[in-house]
Amino acid sequence: MAERLESPLRREQIAEAALAIVVEHGIGAVTVRRVAEAVGISAAALYRHYKNKGDILAAILEEHHELHMVNVRRALATGRSPMDSLRILYADIMKLVARFRALPVIFLSDVVWFEETRLRELKMRHHAAIRDVLMELILKGQEQGEIRADIRAQELVNHFISLVAMPALMCARTPEDVDMALQTAANWELFAHAVTV
Repeated sequence: MAERLESPLRREQIAEAALAIVVEHGIGAVTVRRVAEAVGISAAALYRHYKNKGDILAAILEEHHELHMVNVRRALATGRSPMDSLRILYADIMKLVARFRALPVIFLSDVVWFEETRLRELKMRHHAAIRDVLMELILKGQEQGEIRADIRAQELVNHFISLVAMPALMCARTPEDVDMALQTAANWELFAHAVTV
């Protein structure tokens, strides 16, 4: 019987196994064989779906983006205001950062930026989608008088992203140096204090 890799659970297992390899051994250690072994399936079964490291990393980026978009939809549906939606989205993003702590290593790797240009294009497309949502929420908050209008929305979007970037990098390499729950709460409090009217 063929091993099923199409299920969301199996795709998630593959992504998590590859990310664990990145954290423990670096991005260069990600191979189809090593990931298959970590997941407990045959390399031949994995090769039918992922021909190389680039395919595995592309699947990880897609999986991560899908999770982000679920969070975006939830934040937009449940937030009572633009700031509330931003708060919900930020908390969910930080949970993903803690869960997938190898992602900053992948995002900043030479593999993504120089070796596998399709990965860079994929990441930039995903990044643009999230930035667009943030821009929409901040502009709406400015129009409604909830968010300061004396700072351009673009700079506020960049500031929001910076609240994710540094803790994500720290969590990727020195997780013992950051308490994600405390950092998330502090970052949000500072952001809200800085940007609300």
